[in-house]
Amino acid sequence: MRKQIDTSCLTRCAWACYFLSTFPCAGILMKISPAVFMLLAIACSAQTFQGRVMNGSTGNPQPSSQVILLTPSGEQGRAMTNDSGEFRIVPTVTPGRHASAVLKVTQDGVDYFQPVIPGQLANFKVYQSANRVGLISSQLSILQFQSVGKRLQVTELHALNNLSTPPLTQVDPDNFVLSIPPGAQIDPAIVSSPEGGTSKVPLTPVTGSTVQYRIEFPIKPGLTKYAIRYELPYDAREFVFRRQTQYPMNRVGVMIPKSMRFQPLSPHLFHPVADSQGAQEQQFELYKLASNAAIAFSLSGTGELAHSFRPVQPGERRAPTLPPPQTSAVSHAVLPANPLPAPRRSPVAGHERAIAVGILLSAGALVWLFMLRASNKAPARRAYQASPATSSARRDRFSQTGGTPSERRDPRRGADR
Repeated sequence: MRKQIDTSCLTRCAWACYFLSTFPCAGILMKISPAVFMLLAIACSAQTFQGRVMNGSTGNPQPSSQVILLTPSGEQGRAMTNDSGEFRIVPTVTPGRHASAVLKVTQDGVDYFQPVIPGQLANFKVYQSANRVGLISSQLSILQFQSVGKRLQVTELHALNNLSTPPLTQVDPDNFVLSIPPGAQIDPAIVSSPEGGTSKVPLTPVTGSTVQYRIEFPIKPGLTKYAIRYELPYDAREFVFRRQTQYPMNRVGVMIPKSMRFQPLSPHLFHPVADSQGAQEQQFELYKLASNAAIAFSLSGTGELAHSFRPVQPGERRAPTLPPPQTSAVSHAVLPANPLPAPRRSPVAGHERAIAVGILLSAGALVWLFMLRASNKAPARRAYQASPATSSARRDRFSQTGGTPSERRDPRRGADR
């Protein structure tokens, strides 16, 4: 795609060059004005956001899609893609040097986000949606337990991998369903989408069940990660954990303090992980479980983990505040303050603006020097022309050459005479 430049900014650049041409010594200034114009044009193009939206399911450009530019201050502009999927947005307010900017495109009711840097082309991918897609599996699940006082704290980490071909986004209220013991105090889940954004999503009880909850979040192609935390009463006696797998699972890990006891109850064999030197926790693992497989074990005793997982909260990093996703699968999701990690700023755009400003300052200095020089020469020229001695000397010099000044300028006229 050809690099496009904001025409309104170029118009201002052209007026600046015209303004320079009206000053004294315009010929010299106009020699540098093309460089000024070119550098200003580069600086203007560095303030635009442009790119192409592709449909990852079909491999074709995505026309007539609305692209929205979001910053920490809110929406800064929007544009529609053309037949080639290309777009260009001129922000209403230029983002600050370290401010993050995110592009948002909605496809089939699912919001897609991507960080963007002004002046650089953004290659954006969206996907078609379906209620059910094949080849979704649990890449990894980790269950972490520890006791604090008379409470049992549980942290679950899950990673679902969408390997559908062609790639499709699964949109269904029951995308991820899991069972949690009754009486638990459940925090909102932290969900990380494949493009890197994190969202807080509440766990919704399944109708007709007291232990099952669903997380309504679209499963996009790639790895979607979930972090779930809850607490429940615990008297250090036997606590039984039961779960039925929803998707095929490659690996399941259980982590508990070394002072607690672990007893498997399911027919699947847990493998203890060899203790590393100085380790203060126990780890048990299962491999290659099919969907609808039963997992069960009991815990007893007390203890806290020396090293525990803590999911990154959405508000811990700077990023724009975005509106809730417009999709039925995420109807209860609350989009956090950090949908995407802050992109690194391009040093090129800053250098281009610095060079343009330097050229403008140099041009202004040249204008001032030429005007000052012209104003200093004007009185001396007038005094030279008004002096009688000067006029007499000029007449004597012309008489010696045998003609008037006009005759000396045109040799042909002298020859005619």
